[in-house]
Amino acid sequence: MVLSPTVPPLLASDVVYYGGPGCCCSIFIIWFFFWAINKFRGEFDRGQKTHQTEEEALDDLPKKKKRVMFKGEKVPDWKIAGRVKATRAVLKFLSYTDNWFDPKYVADVAEEGFRLVKEAIEARSVKGIERRVTPDCLEDLKAEVQELRRKHEVHVFDRIEVTDVRPVQVEAPAGKEQHTFTVLISAKSRDFFEDDEDGELTRGDHLVYAYQEFWTFRRSEKRWLVELIRPSVDVDNVLEGKNVMAAVEFAEFAETAEDDVKKEIRPV
Repeated sequence: MVLSPTVPPLLASDVVYYGGPGCCCSIFIIWFFFWAINKFRGEFDRGQKTHQTEEEALDDLPKKKKRVMFKGEKVPDWKIAGRVKATRAVLKFLSYTDNWFDPKYVADVAEEGFRLVKEAIEARSVKGIERRVTPDCLEDLKAEVQELRRKHEVHVFDRIEVTDVRPVQVEAPAGKEQHTFTVLISAKSRDFFEDDEDGELTRGDHLVYAYQEFWTFRRSEKRWLVELIRPSVDVDNVLEGKNVMAAVEFAEFAETAEDDVKKEIRPV
């Protein structure tokens, strides 16, 4: 910024009278004009920030994302990409005549079931989920809860974040009672055990982990029920079973389906 030269105070001895009182008045007005401008600029400059504070400089630095450790085996995308593509195509086709297979509905059902079961395990109570799981799954959950109570432990998940739901298998033969779907659920949460009396850590740590699980749901009269929960390490066993469609529906589906999709389906 270029500032005007500082104008020194006007002294009476500096005034030279040329032309009488009117000329003196003009000189005084000019002097006051320059003095006022410099005064204004000084006040303005004092109100401006000339440099960042240390706190502001730190705030401008890019935020470093907190790294989340992965727990268990991560399923490679390349390993399930073809199956996911085929399963989504099957779901979309079936949903035209049966909205239970709508891809978004299937994902919502899976996420809700995942949360309900995790919350039941943490609460060490199956009350409220009896009608959301199959009888065999309910017995498994009861046994898990009883074991936690026997050891006086609480399995803590805290806040659960479901980050992805990918369909990997659909079984839709002629009978609706035989309908199932399986998804790979990716989530983030804590995963540790604490004493139910003093809250002391007994197993694990308080870190947040990312992990994956395969969840299978079976169709009932009123809703999809959680039937089976498997760890990500079981990926080969899951992929061994192809998608299943009734022969009549598969014939129609195959008319427009791509070859790499059809090979992931077994008509019955």
